[in-house]
Amino acid sequence: MFDSISKKRAFSTPELLMTLVVFSFGILPLIVLFQSSHKQTAQAKNLMIAHSLGRTIISEIRAMGFKTLENEMKSPKLGLVHADRPVEGPLVKDDAESVNYPEYYKRFFTSIKLEKASTENNKKIRVELDIQWNEPNRKFNLGFGTVVVKYDANS
Repeated sequence: MFDSISKKRAFSTPELLMTLVVFSFGILPLIVLFQSSHKQTAQAKNLMIAHSLGRTIISEIRAMGFKTLENEMKSPKLGLVHADRPVEGPLVKDDAESVNYPEYYKRFFTSIKLEKASTENNKKIRVELDIQWNEPNRKFNLGFGTVVVKYDANS
């Protein structure tokens, strides 16, 4: 009865170590692949958020109209022109019930410039928006621009 048990062989320590070494060489590329995939996914997420922010902010600025932007250039009251401001607080500043930007958005910084486009009668204002954010290995930047036109005296 005990003879049948003693005849079975188990793995020796060197065999186990060699198996672990071969297995680790096989699994290492998968770990590197998952790590780089996670990094690229995070960068794509941040780019998508920055693009969405840029479109939203540009739409808000265009909705203000030529007259409001012209007044803001002459005597700044809205605080529209700024540099390196973090994206935080309410989405619509004058609305007490406005939704707040998520905490994650604080990593994005915006800069806005307004200037008269050199045209006849100065009927155009050029708006430049720059969104910046940092990734672990470098700084990213996404630029937007639009022109707001004065169509009539009431714009």
